[in-house]
Amino acid sequence: MASIFEAHSFAMIAHAGQIDKGGQPYIRHLERVANAAVARAGHAKSVDRLPIEPMQVMQAAILHDVLEDTPTTPVALRAEGFPAPVIAMVLLLTKPLERMPYDERISRLIAQHDLGAILIKMSDTEDNLCPERTLADGEALRERYTHAFRRLNEAAAALGYTGH
Repeated sequence: MASIFEAHSFAMIAHAGQIDKGGQPYIRHLERVANAAVARAGHAKSVDRLPIEPMQVMQAAILHDVLEDTPTTPVALRAEGFPAPVIAMVLLLTKPLERMPYDERISRLIAQHDLGAILIKMSDTEDNLCPERTLADGEALRERYTHAFRRLNEAAAALGYTGH
């Protein structure tokens, strides 16, 4: 089974040369999302006593854009030794091939009742709300992400999560 170090190394190589909206190496976004998601998953496990594996959530968080933004496939993730629950979360977080409104993608994710994937998307959405990652004229994006974060937080609470 792959470790968090291997997930980070895999993501660094897969996203090499990619820059985020704020002009920083894309891996920094993935690291922030993974750190926030593992903190949330740790709370869910230790405080809420929910059946969740924080290290798997952290791996999926660092890999959450790898299928969407690189040539990587689920088969490649399996070949690297990532466990099925990690790959399943990454698949849930990957944009579908058919175009659909963002709000509908959030609805589809919530409908899966996968707390790990929801916590990762909360962390991703929260990072996307950071002013240094939002374009100056990004008011519509801020509204979209704020609404999505609220919905994801409510979905996590419905699954027993008491953090934020």
